[in-house]
Amino acid sequence: MPTYMKTANETLITCVQIESKAGVENVDAICAVPGVDMIFIGPNDLALSLLGYVPAKGDEPEFVDAIDKIVAAARKHGKWVSRLSNNGALCKEHLKVFDTVAMSYDVRAIQNWYTAELQVARS
Repeated sequence: MPTYMKTANETLITCVQIESKAGVENVDAICAVPGVDMIFIGPNDLALSLLGYVPAKGDEPEFVDAIDKIVAAARKHGKWVSRLSNNGALCKEHLKVFDTVAMSYDVRAIQNWYTAELQVARS
């Protein structure tokens, strides 16, 4: 077990997700935590927390400022920063700013697959 723990600590990523107004307000302290490697932004939940709706259009000042604040804090503390992108076009844009991007989410992927398969079955 001691060898595994040493290897695991050297090779695993510790990622913290920020997706609320409280997370944004405390982002500098969160990013300062030793051992945290990456900050992941959950933009849909963040939009709901900040704006009261999802998805964000992407140009709302409060939303943009929150994203910028998270990215700046992550960079200041030497953390990777990542986010969810809702589609391929946004993913391409986000990769200009973020270290990694998760494209879409599981429910959408399953829904898209079922929709395509049902269209085939009904044709």
